[in-house]
Amino acid sequence: MATNSADRKNSTDFHLESLGTDVAVDDPVITDRATKEKALLRRIDIRMMPMMMIIYLLPDVLNYLDRNNIATARLGNFEADIGLVGTQYNTIISIFFVGYILTQIPTNMILDKVRPSIFLPTIMCCWAVVSASTGAVQNYSGMIALRFLLGFVEAPFFPGALFLFSSWYTKKELAARISILYAAGQMAGAFGGLLGSAIMGGMDGKAGLADWRWLFIIEGSATIPMAVVACFVLPDYPATTKWLSDEERKLAVLRIAEEANEEDDHKVSALAGLKMAFADPALYLVWFMQLGLNTAASFTNFFPTIVATLGYPQTETLLLSAPPYAFAAILGICNSWHSVRTRERWLHIVWPQVFCSVGFIISACTLNIAARYTATFMMMSVYGSFGCILSWVSTTLPRPSSKRAVAYAVVNAGSNLASIYASYFYPKSQGPRYWQANVANVAFSAMCIFLATVLRFYLSWRNKKLDRAASESAVEADKIWKLAASWHCHPHYRYTL
Repeated sequence: MATNSADRKNSTDFHLESLGTDVAVDDPVITDRATKEKALLRRIDIRMMPMMMIIYLLPDVLNYLDRNNIATARLGNFEADIGLVGTQYNTIISIFFVGYILTQIPTNMILDKVRPSIFLPTIMCCWAVVSASTGAVQNYSGMIALRFLLGFVEAPFFPGALFLFSSWYTKKELAARISILYAAGQMAGAFGGLLGSAIMGGMDGKAGLADWRWLFIIEGSATIPMAVVACFVLPDYPATTKWLSDEERKLAVLRIAEEANEEDDHKVSALAGLKMAFADPALYLVWFMQLGLNTAASFTNFFPTIVATLGYPQTETLLLSAPPYAFAAILGICNSWHSVRTRERWLHIVWPQVFCSVGFIISACTLNIAARYTATFMMMSVYGSFGCILSWVSTTLPRPSSKRAVAYAVVNAGSNLASIYASYFYPKSQGPRYWQANVANVAFSAMCIFLATVLRFYLSWRNKKLDRAASESAVEADKIWKLAASWHCHPHYRYTL
């Protein structure tokens, strides 16, 4: 249901004032808006998307790849060199996510109030230093400390990127761009295998250092130059990005405000946004839906080990690890693109979970090499749902921005609780089938499907309540406003299903 012109104008004017733009609220209507909006979107895409993808893709700079270095290093002498025994490797995997989870909510609350073009490059530099320092670790205790710290400094990037995207892109545009960003992360896994193969195949013993130490040193040190470039390229928020003209800033603010049919009031405090987010039942549905997905997807922390069960040498194993990541990247983009075209989220979340579950079952049931390698591709389809879930956050908890910032942090941080306990799913004693882990993965994919279904019907119920209240507004004028206020949305807003 569309707003009438008077409502839209009043809402937009208030929004521009509340954001403190340099554009006067009584400026004339933007002429040739469609052309200018297309040019604005292209300009933002050119500035933001390649840089975010490079940050998330370039081996050595990305938190995703840093995380998976530890899995690649395991194929070398990593465990023997620092004296790991029993489940200590699993604990090293797990401790990363303790630090990763602790930081995300407070840093996204901070990001809502500071310049992203400064904040995000700063944390890039922090994780680069910690990751490179991992190459000097000598024992289990040192590795535990560094992995915890690495999680602590990596945590702000991904939820921060999601929040920045949601500040610039409409819900129609958001899913595809989140999936493109996340596809870059999947390609990081592919390039990680290729780069890991090159480093671990040719650097062992150079300068007296083991190959796995070079893996961390090289991949950590390349981040700093990219962080410096990011300071000058990344945008801030629509109302505060200085390299836009006054008209472009007004248009950037206007398009987001109109879609939500309400002012995105930045005067709402971070604490108020926190309370709003945790008071909304929809947050918990998305959170635990993503938790199910992340638990099923935690096999990637052991992916080179899983591929090693095919029986090939180290170099071939690392090379064979790359194609499934590339498949996951392509699948994620295509699925999200189709989700945008059809304006549907639920089915696009459900079918990849069904497909990956078949892969887990095949992996648990057979030792046939061709079948097991095919299953790795199917298992990777778990990520096909990722962009659709994260874009659903923005359309389910859209405003105010402080609430949306907390929601993204909670969903991303809370769902990574999975990696703490799932880090123990793949002990060597259960190889090569790892049937217990695969059964658990199927169960958590089913959990994701179930909660996606519940959320779909819950949001449909909200839409029907808003429609009914709107039809009765002639009799009870304030009814729909009270209902919308309880969900922190405008009376004309309708949720994406």
